[in-house]
Amino acid sequence: MDELPFLIKEASAEHAANRVSLIEEAGTVAMAHFDTLAPGYASVYVTLTARTTYGTAMLGQWGFRRSADGAVTLIGALPDTEAARV
Repeated sequence: MDELPFLIKEASAEHAANRVSLIEEAGTVAMAHFDTLAPGYASVYVTLTARTTYGTAMLGQWGFRRSADGAVTLIGALPDTEAARV
C-alpha cells in the first residue's frame, strides 16, 4: 500500500480564530506558570477544559517551552485521545 501524503495548508484567520484563541489562552497560563519559576529553561503542558451540562469537556492540551532568554514557544499539541490519558 502506498504511503499517504501529508498535506499542510494554513487555515484562514476566520476558520482558525476559535482554535487560535484557545492556544493564546493556554499560552497565557503557561507564561503565568513560568513567572513562578526561576529563570532558565522550563516546559509545561496546559490543558483547557469547559463545563458542560454533562460534565467537564477537554478542549485541548498544548505544550510550551521557555528558553534561557525567556522566550516562550509552542512546542506542540496532544490529540484529544492522547491527552485524555495523561
